[in-house]
Amino acid sequence: MVTSTGTSDIIVRAFISDDDTAAITCPKCQKTLIKDVSKYTEADNMIKLKARCPCGNSFTVFLERRKQYRKTAQLRGTYLYTPSHGPSRSGQHWGSMLVTDISRTGIRMRVNVQPRFKVGDKITVEFNLDDANNSLIKRDVIVQHIKGMEVGATYAMAQSYDNIIGFYLLR
Repeated sequence: MVTSTGTSDIIVRAFISDDDTAAITCPKCQKTLIKDVSKYTEADNMIKLKARCPCGNSFTVFLERRKQYRKTAQLRGTYLYTPSHGPSRSGQHWGSMLVTDISRTGIRMRVNVQPRFKVGDKITVEFNLDDANNSLIKRDVIVQHIKGMEVGATYAMAQSYDNIIGFYLLR
């Protein structure tokens, strides 16, 4: 079902598991096949493959090497930063943000102004999921990287499993 390179209009993401396999689901018939992708796990660049399902459908597969599934989102919220040291530790800073993707372990967000926090700082984020319950997520996160107005952060209190976020990622 999988051959290297090639393009098509339909793109599917598949995640490489710990046993160097990927579950690839045909977007036409929804059949899922488990394929050995061990020859691609050490590649330095993005892995793009052309797949052909037994139903005859051809599509492009991007192999994702991330450990956690990330769901693209457009979730508005706010952040609060309280400096714990330095000359400005007396004042809190808050701003608007847009969560652009979410996983079981963290978020990526776009802030509305140049952030005053830096990598390693703890900030509090608050936003509502776009699920049936409009679930409120309020978490302390640790900033992992900043690139312009884009911020990546992991949840400060790692829970073995967060039911609200877990169910959200499945839908």
